[in-house]
Amino acid sequence: MIKAKEKSRGSASLSAIIAYFGLKRDAYYKYKHREDQRSEVENKVVAIVKKRRRSLPREGVRKLTRSLDKEFKNANLKIGRDTLFNILRKHDMLTLRKKYSSRTTNSLHRFYKYKNIIKDVETTRPNQV
Repeated sequence: MIKAKEKSRGSASLSAIIAYFGLKRDAYYKYKHREDQRSEVENKVVAIVKKRRRSLPREGVRKLTRSLDKEFKNANLKIGRDTLFNILRKHDMLTLRKKYSSRTTNSLHRFYKYKNIIKDVETTRPNQV
């Protein structure tokens, strides 16, 4: 609803928008107040996590939850694991897992490497079925 008001850019009044959604004026302001509080909490959490990630940039959310528990309590924030996941996902701050792949060929081994002698050989025998 707030986004609808911002998109209208003054061409539609708050009364018209509220009437369209079938809500009361008080509901709009309560929603706006909750949204402001939510964004304030998110900004505090992001600031705390950025401060922590300066020293440990690859620390994941589960470890952050445990290690930043005291800092969240000092800032009067009640943040659990799932909420922290959602906030960091929203701000593109999740650490991606490293893709592990097995390396099967070691070209730098100590044994002699033979040249490919059949590379330029043409086959003269037809395929037999």
